This record gives sequence, structure tokens and C-alpha cells, in this order.
Amino acid sequence: MNRNLKLLIASFVTFILLAVYPISSMAATSSLPDKETPIYLKMDKYFILYTKPSSPFLNQQGRLLVPLRSIQDLMGGEVSYNHHSKTATVKILNNSFDVTINSKIAYVNKKEVKMDTIPVLKKDAMFLPIRLFLDHTDIEYKYINDLKLLHIKDKRVLVGKPFDFFDENDYTNGYIDGSFHLSAFKIVNSGLSIKAQNLTGETVPEGKTDIQPLVQMNSGWISVDSYIRPGNKKIPEIKKGQSFWINKDVEVNDAAYIISVGRKAP
Repeated sequence: MNRNLKLLIASFVTFILLAVYPISSMAATSSLPDKETPIYLKMDKYFILYTKPSSPFLNQQGRLLVPLRSIQDLMGGEVSYNHHSKTATVKILNNSFDVTINSKIAYVNKKEVKMDTIPVLKKDAMFLPIRLFLDHTDIEYKYINDLKLLHIKDKRVLVGKPFDFFDENDYTNGYIDGSFHLSAFKIVNSGLSIKAQNLTGETVPEGKTDIQPLVQMNSGWISVDSYIRPGNKKIPEIKKGQSFWINKDVEVNDAAYIISVGRKAP
């Protein structure tokens, strides 16, 4: 099957699914932000915009916190939570972590360690300082201070369904990751708007900028902004270092995870 036919079939299937199971009819249980929200986490080529019930965020100590659920859904960890003790157990990469809401004391493989910040309860979900897992495993990562971005590069923890769904719907070849930094997003008229910056060091010609999000719903369905949708316009020329907003036609109601790439076409 040639590439164009595969693209046509993928778009047709997406259209049929949305027609038979309209997203607007599903319960909108997500708490999507109603204002510009910074993006602090990238996993391999994927920027992590939203993780139900709230995006990863920096606390007052400047530590990045992520929801407990995302450790399992995105990174492949095994998680459990005791409502009585407000303690979570996370097993990942052959290590075990026990953390408690509002406590700086954690246990790594049953040994006590002291964190410099605390897990918190936000929107009825536990949020954990991701540094605890980075400091006590050999996960490959880099913190880019100028961008306030944590970039986890380790493919062992890149196992979430949103990443699989993206790869299944990505028919590009030779696109260059790291060309664009995605710094923020916001919801506009029930759609998604993403702020990006050209990091290539040169002007990117019209049609060569690839900002492509994917939304995984709580229902299990996904929404993507098809590359071959006839109504899609080419992104205009982007100057060296230029920051810009781009609107993407994806459904965000009932979103569980929103991820996106920022690439340059060959």
C-alpha cells in the first residue's frame, strides 16, 4: 500500500469515528486550563502539554510536579495509592518509591530519603516531584534552564499509549526534532492554540514547520489534526528565533493527555 493511500485511509477512518462517536457527546470531565499555561516537560520528541487533571507545573521551590497517574500512563510505572495514609507507591525501573502528601520524607527501596519539596493534592489528584525518580534511577534526562524545560530522553520510560497513537498516525519521514520549542498552550473556542519558537538558527520556509498535537480522551479515542486535511493551510515562513502562536483543529473535551511535537520538515 503506497503512502498516499495509507494517509487517505487514516483520515477517512478518523472522520468515521468522529461521526459515529461525536466527541461533543462525551462527558467533558477534564479540567483544561482557561488561560495560557507553560509547558515544562518533554519526553523524547513529545512535549507534554496536559496530563489529567492538570498540566505538570512548577511549585514555589521551582520543582516540577506531575500527577501520579501520569507516571503509569506515560512512563510505564506501576502505581498505587492508599487514601487512608495519603501515601503512594511507585515501582519503576526495578526501584520502589513510597511518598506521602505534604511530607518531605520518602522511601526509596525501603530506605528513608529527604526531599527538598513535598507531594501535594491538586484537583483531587496526587502530584509528585519528578526529581525524586530522576535522582534515584539512571533515567537519562537533561534540564534546559533557559527554557525551563525538563527533557527526558530515556526510551525505557517512553511507553505510554499517547506516544503509540502518535506514531500510528504519523506518516512523515526525516522530520527534525528540536527545531521548535513549544513553550505554552491555551484553549481557544474549545480548540487548541500552541506557542512555539524557532530554534533552528535560520529562517524556516513556508510549509516546513511541523507543530502536530495529539489528544487522548478519557474514553480512549484520540483526536489529531490530519496532515492531509484539505482545509489545512501551510504555516507561513518563520524567522530565526521568532515566537508565534498556531491554532490546531483538535478536540480537547474529555482530554486525558495532550502531547505535541515541534519539528522541521526536510
